[in-house]
Parts: sequence; C-alpha cells; structure tokens
Amino acid sequence: MLTVQQAVFTVESLIGKVQQQKQLIHQLVQENEHLRHENKQLRKENEQLKYRVQELEARTKKNSSNSHLPLSSDRFHTHSSRKPSGNKPGGQEGHQGTTLRQVEHPHHRVVHRVHTCQGCGASLREVKPFKVDIRQVFDVPPVAIEVTQHEREVKSCPHCRCVQQAEFPSHVTNHVQYGPRLTALVVYLHHIQLIPYKRLSDTIEALYQHSISTGTLANMVKRGRESLESNMDIIEDALLESNILHVDETSLRINGKLAWVHVACTSRYTYLAPHVSRGKKATDDIGILPRYQGTMMHDGFGTYPKYTQATHALCHAHHLRELKGFIEQGHTWAMRMTTFLLAAKQAVEFHHGALSEEETRRWERVYDRILERAQHRLEAKTPLPKKSTRFCSTPSKTKGRSTAFLT
Repeated sequence: MLTVQQAVFTVESLIGKVQQQKQLIHQLVQENEHLRHENKQLRKENEQLKYRVQELEARTKKNSSNSHLPLSSDRFHTHSSRKPSGNKPGGQEGHQGTTLRQVEHPHHRVVHRVHTCQGCGASLREVKPFKVDIRQVFDVPPVAIEVTQHEREVKSCPHCRCVQQAEFPSHVTNHVQYGPRLTALVVYLHHIQLIPYKRLSDTIEALYQHSISTGTLANMVKRGRESLESNMDIIEDALLESNILHVDETSLRINGKLAWVHVACTSRYTYLAPHVSRGKKATDDIGILPRYQGTMMHDGFGTYPKYTQATHALCHAHHLRELKGFIEQGHTWAMRMTTFLLAAKQAVEFHHGALSEEETRRWERVYDRILERAQHRLEAKTPLPKKSTRFCSTPSKTKGRSTAFLT
C-alpha cells in the first residue's frame, strides 16, 4: 500500500514523463513536417531534373530532319525523309527507266574484218559477209583547248588613200583571252557544282592539259556575273509580281566570319543575297520584301511579319520537321498533327489548289481540335514542356497564316 508521499511522488514522476513525451512528440511532428516539405521539394526538383535530362537528350538527337538546324550541322545522318520500302535496290516494277539504245547514225564506224578461215586457212578477203553484228560504244571525244586566231584586215583605198579595217567580234577584246564557252564552263562548275577555285584549276588541267591560275578563274567568274546583272532586275521584277513569295535565310561563313544568305523565290525564279545581318536590316538593304505586296510564305521568323503590306502564310515543311522531333520524344498529338497536315496537303492538290469554303472550314475545325487536345495534354504535364507548348500556342494565335494553304 502506497503512502501519500509515495503516491504524490509517483504522480509527479508520471506528469514529468508526460511532459517529456509531449516535447518529444512535438519535436517529431516538426521534424516530420520538415521532412515532408523537404521531400516535396526534392520530388519537384527530381521532376525538373528528369525533364532537363530529357530536354538535353532530345537536343543531342536534333538534326536537319526534326528541327530548324541547317544541313551543315548534321554528321552521320541521312537527309532523305523517305521511309525504307524494303525493296531491293535498282529499278522497280513499273519504273519508267532510260535505257541506253543503239542509234541509227553513229558518229564513227569501225569494221572488224575476217581475213582467214580458222578451219582450213583459206583467204576470205574477197568473200562478202552474210551477216554483220553491231555493237555501239557511247563515249566522250578527246577534249582539248582549241585556239581560234582572229585576223582583222587593214586596207588602204587605192582611190582616196583612206585606211579601212575590219571589226573584231565584240567579245574579242585582247591579244590573248579565254573564250565564252570556257568561261561558261568555269562559271557552271564553280557556282552550280560548287567546285572551289584550286580544285577547279586542277580539274581543267587534268581534263584539258591546260593550266589556268585561280586568279584568272576568279576574274572569269566575275565577268560572268557582270554579264548577268541585267537578268537580276528581271528576276527581281518577276518576284515582286508573283502571288506567293517563299522567303528564308541560312547562315554561312564568308572569309571566316558569320554571315547570312537570304533567299526570295518562286517555282521559277530564285534571288539569293548575302548579308552580315540576319534580321530586318538585311531584308531592307536587299530591297525585295519592303516592296512585296502578295502572300509571303516563311517559317515564322520574327523579321517577316513586320512587313505588314504583305499577307503571310506559314511554311509547314518547317512544322513537319519540328513535329518529327516531338514524335521522337513520345508526343502522340504530334503524329496526329503530322497526319492532318499531309492529308490536308493532298486534299488541296486533289482539288488543284482550290478547296471550297465549306471544305476549308471543315479542315480548320479538325485543325482546331488537334491543337486544343494537344494543349490540354501538355498543360497537365509537370514541368510544362516549353518547346511543344510554344509550338501549339503559336499556330492558334496565327491561325490565318497556319491554314492559308487551304484556301
């Protein structure tokens, strides 16, 4: 039986332990809240890091077929967008090939005669053949530099003693010079086949056994350019009068420094102009876009919409490359948008580029639904995929430009 003193001591002891337990519970609750908050932050940070890793991995897989990167950035990548057919290489069934066929009037004839009978040794020189087998060889003739000497007569009139002289052709201006055909060949090989001057000099020496310095080649190309300057005005006028003008720009290096080549073209004419700037200063200096009033087709680069005197349409070839990148990242909506764009293109081509107003509205409704569903799915993701979200929001803001190809 406890005494009063013992009971009081026991109660006080239990109260003290309860107080200790309260403090411990309070401390553990605080630690738990701290750990839960820390865990939440770590989970969020982990999601961000996972997204960042995914973003960086996607960046390493970018090439000219699934992004805006130029072809020059590609390494070991096939540029063709055509999917493998599984067929064997070579001409396929139904393919309209170009077969090499014998001609009726060859340039040269070489007769291979039979002189002696291999059986008995008798002479067959006077025996007429009862059959001639024909085989033809297509080849290029031996090539060489030919020199044409132009001689201008100078005469003195026996009646009035006036000195008269003939006229040289207008393109013959020096004592020695290269002719127009060789100049045209040099311009073609340098500008169309993109052969540098040193290799071009080596090529001409190998083919024609004639040495031409790189400086002379550069002067020949310069003269070719000067002779075509009047055509540049014709091309520029044709572009300004066209209903649709395709414009773009790409980077390159000139003398080791970054520069840009700007292009304005139609299916028939192309105008290329280099400039140190990529933006509006360049297009203003070149002078075509400030005067153009038709429909300007482009990739949405910020410079082009600033020309408000023209209407604008977005080029879906760029969109298809970006969509391919999104498909490779697992975005299912990108496949639906790709299918839509290709099907819509086929529909426009089937109707010879002129869909009815009702048909256009129907395609636009499908377009809107794909974008709406894509935005809902992207907004549900954490963190928000910036590139694909921006891709979906831009066409919805510029719907008229994105669907201009339907009308």
